[in-house]
Amino acid sequence: MRLSELIGVDVVDVDGEPVGRVHDVVLVQDGPVQGSWGAALRLEALVVGTGSIGTRLGVDRPGVHKPWIVAAFFARRRRHTVPWAVVGDHSPERITLTCGHDDLQAIEHPDHEPV
Repeated sequence: MRLSELIGVDVVDVDGEPVGRVHDVVLVQDGPVQGSWGAALRLEALVVGTGSIGTRLGVDRPGVHKPWIVAAFFARRRRHTVPWAVVGDHSPERITLTCGHDDLQAIEHPDHEPV
């Protein structure tokens, strides 16, 4: 699987309710050693959200100083860091999770910091 096959794909929960689109991924370098490059990368989680511009600009990250108007505009946008373990089915058009939208808060990837 290539990263380009995941970016921009719609994500829905187990009930078919939209969660957002994949904006980024969390990779962990803990796989088998690949020569002089080091350990291979493993897909740990998907960064999924409703607003892509704010995510790409980084204004939805904690600790980023921004004008109040920008903060207010992007405050309604929600970003989830969804562990790859809860991805049930994936295709080039859609990724389906094995949990409901409300359950995401409890199972989010530990590296996620609330917006």
